[in-house]
Amino acid sequence: MPAVSVLMVTHRVTPFLRAAVASVFAQTLGDLELVLVDNGAGLKPEDLGEAGRDPRLRLMVQPGNGGIPAGHNAGVAAARGEFIALLDHDDVMLPVRLERQVARLRADPALGLVSSLAESIDGSGRVIGREFALVEADSQRRYSEFAAPVVTPAYTGRREVFAALPYRAAFAFTADFDFLARAAERYAMAGVPEVLLQYRHHAAQTTVERAGRISRERCVVRLLAARRRAGRDEGTSWPALLAAEPESSSQSAMLGGFGERFLAEGFAAQAAFHARRSFVVHRTPGTLAAASGLAWRAWRSTHGGGDLVVRMFVSGPVRALGLRPA
Repeated sequence: MPAVSVLMVTHRVTPFLRAAVASVFAQTLGDLELVLVDNGAGLKPEDLGEAGRDPRLRLMVQPGNGGIPAGHNAGVAAARGEFIALLDHDDVMLPVRLERQVARLRADPALGLVSSLAESIDGSGRVIGREFALVEADSQRRYSEFAAPVVTPAYTGRREVFAALPYRAAFAFTADFDFLARAAERYAMAGVPEVLLQYRHHAAQTTVERAGRISRERCVVRLLAARRRAGRDEGTSWPALLAAEPESSSQSAMLGGFGERFLAEGFAAQAAFHARRSFVVHRTPGTLAAASGLAWRAWRSTHGGGDLVVRMFVSGPVRALGLRPA
């Protein structure tokens, strides 16, 4: 049994795939397997160059593109490692990543997931910045109600965590955020304060192509997280919230609509967060007026104890919650 199963899902052969695979086999911790799930790309080992002949490669060919959640879950089911490390098909692991993260997991049996810091790179591999990242366990838990504490392919964790929390097919593009929000409620999470991943930004990225849909899915993930963390059931009607809006409906209006829903359910801070987002994505006098009105009503709903609501609307969750990114 290998120490680590690196899980990668791809639905197309890109110019970045070889570099991603090569970075796995260049790890200083060599006791690993790469579970590469081909979601209908027609991938062949020779497409990977020299890495395609590495005996640690396990190519899983799916009959078609069943989506990221299905591919991820198939890879988890096939993984044989004690730990599972996530990696997107266009990103790059730095050589000591697995060594550092596995050492942290073995040193603290209470930890379920361990992340790292990540650099931003462009299509040519040039470093262009750093990705947002929170390291401390409590910070990761608190922030995960609003967004991912760090880019998801920076995480390595115990296989049982991934088995217990399969990706949900309803979240076609944000199943990873949904996974992290749920994981933070059941397992301790922390980060290695070292850059161990290069996260690639390029024009063909899914996050670029499907921004509107991704925003809607994220709103639903936040709503379900807020319900769970308030001790409530998720309910059964939430899949209907994922239905696409008419093309004439703006992202700003969608965010404002979710803000109204959060307010109606008694989640004032989340209502203020979505009010803020509705203005950030479309800065006009009209959206500012609507967002301010929603935030004002959220503040009033707290009956004078709405300092967090004010901070959330003015500065967003990082400052409102007093978090310190690495």
